[in-house]
Amino acid sequence: MSGNRQNRKFPFRIPEKKLHWKDFLLLPGWIRMLAISTVTLLLLTAVFFMAGNYLYSPQKVARDYYEAMLAGDWNQMYDCCRFPEGQFLSRINFVNAMSYGTSGEKNTPEIKNYRMRRKETDESSGVSIYTVSYTLQGVSESQNSTVKIARGSRIMGPFYEWYIVPEDLYVENVEIAVPEDADFYLDGTRILDQYESEDSDASTGNGEKVYEIPCLFLGYHTARIHEKERTDYREIFYVKNNGHLEFLPELKLNDSTGKEIADLLEDAVQDFCDAGMKKESFSKIRSCFSSDAQVQKKAEETFEEFCQGVADENNTGLANLTITNIDTVVSNTDGQMKAEVTLSYTAERVEKRLFFFYRTVTESGTKKLELQIGSSGGEWKIESWN
Repeated sequence: MSGNRQNRKFPFRIPEKKLHWKDFLLLPGWIRMLAISTVTLLLLTAVFFMAGNYLYSPQKVARDYYEAMLAGDWNQMYDCCRFPEGQFLSRINFVNAMSYGTSGEKNTPEIKNYRMRRKETDESSGVSIYTVSYTLQGVSESQNSTVKIARGSRIMGPFYEWYIVPEDLYVENVEIAVPEDADFYLDGTRILDQYESEDSDASTGNGEKVYEIPCLFLGYHTARIHEKERTDYREIFYVKNNGHLEFLPELKLNDSTGKEIADLLEDAVQDFCDAGMKKESFSKIRSCFSSDAQVQKKAEETFEEFCQGVADENNTGLANLTITNIDTVVSNTDGQMKAEVTLSYTAERVEKRLFFFYRTVTESGTKKLELQIGSSGGEWKIESWN
């Protein structure tokens, strides 16, 4: 029975027929729609994952980083990195640090034979080190470097943000010494007392204070030192490591302050001479001098000595004094405000001859006075007169 079944032949053959796209049109509409939708979904899914794996990958961010660096596109380069939090690591500071002295033109060289291989991964931090090699069009020598890349937050599905860990683009704990009484501006930002170094107190004895900047980009920066009544000091400097920097210039008086002090001193000298010629009380000119007791005492002694040389009805001496010109040069030397006042004058002196005979002698000359000035209560006062 089983043998007969094995030897039995089918009375007909199933004809072989090749499927044709027209046969698909003969299927019910809902089957056609289901098939088209399924194929479309599979294609879109494949494209989605292919695009996602390219756009959100360590290879893509590393290539963007190197292309931006070679092209001088510092904004794009900044976008590829993640820097520590801090007001000194802003985008504008990075662009300025990198772009100073360049033309600003972007010329992206073509990268060829780009290869990237993961070298090692720090499991605790999640940072991976990659070796990168590439050649540039027209350059035969291969460029080799290493770069640190870390995974960031999830973008969507299995895709994550990747970013460069830019440890070679900034330094930490940069110390900057400036004049103790000055305001210091770094990259246009005024540095507040919160950044003053703990060791700063030890150095203030020589007129300095030290700031400690937590993080600062390598590259170019601007410094400005502002002190009341003085001309601002400005400098563009280059940071290449976290060494100690000093900005301790001898600040010059600004024009308006110098003129203000010169005018005040010239008036004070004129008032001193006028009061002395009239032998008035020292209280008439007391306000021109510092309120310090020693300064007041010395000034009064100088004034009384001048008055003793003025002639009266019974003795000889200075009978008339006319100041024809006053020239004043104000300077800031070793932190002290000083002035040199040069007087041109014409004087008449009464000299005694024989017995009751007197004569008047007219003379002209110059005299130099060296003054030291200080600010008291917002007003300039004379602290010494020589």
